Amino acid sequence: MNHSKHFFSTSHRIIGLLFIVVTCFLIQACKNDKNETNPETKIENESNEIALKSEAIEEILAQENAWAAALVANEMSTVASLMHRDFRLIRAYGDAPPISKDMYLGMEGMSALSADVTSLNISEELDSIVVARITMTLDWEQEGVGKLPPHFDMIDIWKKNDGGMWQILSRISQIAKEPYTDQKSTE
Repeated sequence: MNHSKHFFSTSHRIIGLLFIVVTCFLIQACKNDKNETNPETKIENESNEIALKSEAIEEILAQENAWAAALVANEMSTVASLMHRDFRLIRAYGDAPPISKDMYLGMEGMSALSADVTSLNISEELDSIVVARITMTLDWEQEGVGKLPPHFDMIDIWKKNDGGMWQILSRISQIAKEPYTDQKSTE
């Protein structure tokens, strides 16, 4: 009996001592962090990060809009310049195999009266690679097929080439029932 009373009274003391030691370490760690972080530097770093992300958003949005305008103008040479040599279009509907750059540029009978990027959201950014989710609304048709679905949700992977220009490497396209409104608007 005496051993259990002694054990419990000793363990409470040990736990109390450990609590005090851990608290002291935490307080010291907080003081060290405060000394190393200059508030102006933190704000400056955050604003630089925001500026870099907004620059990528603007550049990718410009490329997406150039793609849409080139489709309407039927300027496939402009579309080709926006595509990486290893471009692949993967449709998340139907059973079509991936479409290469040459296959895409060689499609005949497609015409677009309008193509609008309705939203853009960059989900990942790693140096020269950007993953963007975009939505498009199109008024287009294919000869022999007729009108095509008007709304698409896409995941695009853009890669910056050696000349500093963003080129689309991959597009995963899915038909949408209606335009998305919960995304960041491009207007």
